[in-house]
Amino acid sequence: MVREIKEMAMDTALARKLDEPVESMTVEPPTNEEQRKLCFDLFNRYWEGAAKQGVEFEVLGTMSVSAALFALVAKYGIETTAEFLDDLAKSVRNGEFSFQAKKN
Repeated sequence: MVREIKEMAMDTALARKLDEPVESMTVEPPTNEEQRKLCFDLFNRYWEGAAKQGVEFEVLGTMSVSAALFALVAKYGIETTAEFLDDLAKSVRNGEFSFQAKKN
C-alpha cells in the first residue's frame, strides 16, 4: 500500500508537466504574485473539496507535501531540494508559518 501511494505522489501533474515542452505564450505571462494568488486559491478549493469528502487534514497535508517534494526533486535534484527543506525547517522553527486566530 505504501509503495502505491508513493507512486501516485511521484505521478503528480506537476511532475508530469516537467517533461512537457513549454508552449509559447502570446500574452504576458502572469506575474509571480499573480501565480501565487492563483495557486493559493486553487489549493484552498482543493483542500476544502477533499475535506468535504472526508479526507482528514493530516492525510491532505502529508500527501500535498509528498507530491510537492517528488516534483521538486524531479525538477531540481536531491541536494537542492534538501537545501530548500533545511531553509524551510528554519522558517518553521522561527514561527513564519504560525498564525494567531482572529478574535471576532
